[in-house]
Amino acid sequence: MKLTSVLPLALLFTASFVACSSDPAETHGAAGAAGSSAGASPAAGSAGVSTSAGSGGQAGASAGAAGALAGAAGASGGSGGGGGSGGSAGASGGAAGSAGSAGSAGASFWGPGGPKKQWLCSGGPYPKQVKGPATNICVGFKYNYDYNEGPTWIASQKAFFFSNFIHSSNKGGDIIKYTPGGSCEVWLHDVGCNGLGVSPSGNLLGACQGTRAVMEFDVATKQSRKVATMAGGKMLDSPNDLIASSTGNVYFSNTTYELGAGNTPGLGFALVRIDPMGVTSVIEAGNLNGVALSPDETKLYVVGKGTWALDAQGVPTKTNGPNPGGDGIAVDCAGTISNTDTNSAFGGMDGMTLISVNDGNNLLSAKTYQMTVPGLP
Repeated sequence: MKLTSVLPLALLFTASFVACSSDPAETHGAAGAAGSSAGASPAAGSAGVSTSAGSGGQAGASAGAAGALAGAAGASGGSGGGGGSGGSAGASGGAAGSAGSAGSAGASFWGPGGPKKQWLCSGGPYPKQVKGPATNICVGFKYNYDYNEGPTWIASQKAFFFSNFIHSSNKGGDIIKYTPGGSCEVWLHDVGCNGLGVSPSGNLLGACQGTRAVMEFDVATKQSRKVATMAGGKMLDSPNDLIASSTGNVYFSNTTYELGAGNTPGLGFALVRIDPMGVTSVIEAGNLNGVALSPDETKLYVVGKGTWALDAQGVPTKTNGPNPGGDGIAVDCAGTISNTDTNSAFGGMDGMTLISVNDGNNLLSAKTYQMTVPGLP
């Protein structure tokens, strides 16, 4: 009864990432350029993000990587609609148009092989969950900021990651890496993120107040790209927590907790979905906090908003399931929802280590527990 780690995909990251915008009303990609001359000049330009209106090409729709990658991806584009019939992403990289549902060619938004399930729970049955005694970690480590949140496990790195930042501020903020049996280190300095998760490609996903965006960090190079910056036609404020599914959907809570003084308000409190093409949609407005998925990915749990049933495409419909309390929540392979300290998550090579984090002013604010039932990162 162990949690099996699935190794991440070969990563599709060029020397640098191009920010990917996200809202259908705001982000018309290159895909809807006129005609069916898809990829007339495949090496030229960098493609935009495909949206839900019109037709268009998946071509560079995904990573927005520049140059030859976008051109090659755009070569076969999409098929007709709204404001233009072809996806000439390679030819007109980034030209505004009536962007469309993705064509069949080109790299996925999450990499050349598309999204992939990062964790698998065995079939069970599972014994009663028992939490072992706490083990303090990061002992003697000096945090730069006063608050810790958002831990997750990245299998390819055999390490936990969590955020250390200034509570109620969008200034500063580190990502801390903890390797079990080893020490803690500042993995990235002054990136300003809160909740962390595993992206559909196995990289590090961040709900980041510093950039007012959902970010993806390449765990090998530490390079980043913006996955989403807007929803409902408005800027994000301070994304708080997130979770990604194996279908390429990402669900996150947008809050104003770390918007920071003097910054223009945007969307406000809302639950948001990023679909597999990178397009955002507001699921529901209103107060909320942590988010998590059930092991079979058929349910989305949201602190303050209850349980949402997910269809095969990851589209949510609210149900009468549990309404979790607390801040961040963790889910084990039996489907049990729990919260420990401010935030917690399962990890370790067998998925049976629970990490919890709390106030960064407390030198013993990060702990691990040995569990009897594995759980999700």
